[in-house]
Amino acid sequence: MILKRLKLKNFRGYTNIVIDFDSNMNVIIGRNDVGKSTILEALEIFFNSEKIKIDISDLSVFNSEPIIEISCCFDVGDGKILVDATNFSTCKDEFLLNDEGFLEIKHTWDCSKGKITASSQKTYIVAMYPTKYSPPLIQEKISVLQKRYDLYKNEPIYVPETRTKSAELRKAIYAKELNEPIDLALTDIDISKEDGKKIWESISKQLPMFCLFESDRKNTDKDAEIQDPLKAVTKSVVADMENQITQMQEEVKQKVEEIGRKTIKKLSELDSSIAQNIQPKVTLKPIDSSFSFDLVSDNDIPLNKRGSGVRRLILLSYFRADAEEKLRENDNRQMIYAIEEPETSQHPDYQRMILSTLLELSEKETHQIIVTSHTPEIAKMVDVNQLIFIKKNESGIPHIEKENESKIKGIAESLGILPYAKTKTVVYVEGPNDVNFLTTINHNIPELKAIVDLSDNDFSLIPLSGGNLIDWINKDYFSESSIKEIYIVDNDVKKYITTIEEIQKEDDGRRFGWHTVLPETENYIAPELIENQFDIDLSKYKNNWSSIDIPKILLNLVKQEIKDLREREIAIKQILNKSVSKKITKETLVKMNCWNEIEDWFKKIRDINNGTYEKKKSTN
Repeated sequence: MILKRLKLKNFRGYTNIVIDFDSNMNVIIGRNDVGKSTILEALEIFFNSEKIKIDISDLSVFNSEPIIEISCCFDVGDGKILVDATNFSTCKDEFLLNDEGFLEIKHTWDCSKGKITASSQKTYIVAMYPTKYSPPLIQEKISVLQKRYDLYKNEPIYVPETRTKSAELRKAIYAKELNEPIDLALTDIDISKEDGKKIWESISKQLPMFCLFESDRKNTDKDAEIQDPLKAVTKSVVADMENQITQMQEEVKQKVEEIGRKTIKKLSELDSSIAQNIQPKVTLKPIDSSFSFDLVSDNDIPLNKRGSGVRRLILLSYFRADAEEKLRENDNRQMIYAIEEPETSQHPDYQRMILSTLLELSEKETHQIIVTSHTPEIAKMVDVNQLIFIKKNESGIPHIEKENESKIKGIAESLGILPYAKTKTVVYVEGPNDVNFLTTINHNIPELKAIVDLSDNDFSLIPLSGGNLIDWINKDYFSESSIKEIYIVDNDVKKYITTIEEIQKEDDGRRFGWHTVLPETENYIAPELIENQFDIDLSKYKNNWSSIDIPKILLNLVKQEIKDLREREIAIKQILNKSVSKKITKETLVKMNCWNEIEDWFKKIRDINNGTYEKKKSTN
């Protein structure tokens, strides 16, 4: 399940707001006290209610009714879910999807009595449900479903596999009683009691695991800033063993209840009037609370006494270790990491490391990242659609700015982002993978770095197909500036070739461009390097290496856990341009007969930046 949307009603500063999330990376930006942390804490209450517990003070002062609502919408795909203890079904078959096709879970708290208690909370599935049923069948006990099915058992359209599975009985009843078009209405299905509660207990175990890391320093012996990631380790490991633990808990529960019944039986022999109102009840606490995980510092120095930057680096290290572990174990359960200001207390070098790690984590199929930030650097590194900008209206109520132009302007003003003031030359390429390729070979091949260093402040590399923040900002400035622009495009995209032709025809002395000889950057990577990276054989493709679509070829040769073909191709391209390109040398490029071409790219970039390219050009 992937978190797609959060809805808040009457929660703190929010009266009624909808926040959409990207499946990978999300950066929440806004001024202080605008409600950034509120979003993360609302998610913590929804998923866990451990670190943050709801209180009567959370009711918005602007409320129109004394009810707090926190709702989450999930993309469940076409996969099956466990709708109760033993029944696998789909949300679609059970009519559990809302009007947008999401599984929407809503928690509500009644604050009308001036306080919040356990009985104040209710949980609903908000779904387009057949109006024929009141209450919905999913709330009915299996005995009721059996009786209803028995009315049609001699003339069934669908025969259930067994009468002991509620999902099977509901399927048979729906098949018999519902005719197209089915009359549906958006319905709040109460799943906080009776059989509905069993469904919620089952679904809740399949929701993403949510881990919140706060930025505020805690001055306790067990600093929460350190303990949170360590607790997350325990929770993650326990989740991996959930089936075994659940089975063990059930066995313990049955044995304890049996002892309880025997105790009551003995009590009844002494006084039956007392025994008749007593029954055994076993309460199971979260199993991860039974474990404690600590990291011991050198010389017995408590970690909470170390610098705040060190503590945050421990958080980074946990992320990296967790990501590698998840990849090894092929864990398909979604993980959501919510982090307040990950750049806090960090040197700029470490800020870049942390942000790069978070971006890398967000690219994993099972990881979703949500961060709040005041740092321009992180905003510059993500796509515009991954930025969530919050601002207050005239009444002081926060809202989400969704229109891109207004969002970009607001973020730029909020974070103080300006166009590249120091940049002399902007190099445009087709996409992020081309940026990775150029910067990687420039950094790792000494002969190219000696020509020009692209990491110098004189240069900025921007993907043409990208939607990152700084690109949006700079588009409004470059046309009236003296900044030189260089366009390097692949030779397999007609619209980019046309752009190059127009630039060359205009010959304005500020914009330059050329296209590659080979189709894409991947064609400049020696096949032997790719073979070693993925442990595959590419011998039958080597004769046509300069003309084939390499990522497409690798789709069927490289083992990938990602099922979606487009996402798999993106992942392969990232590996090729980030990791494999680090192994390219001058010798490998000479062997592929493309060294002269690539060397010429960097010489042109150098000369254009220095203002000498035109002079050279005129003497040719």
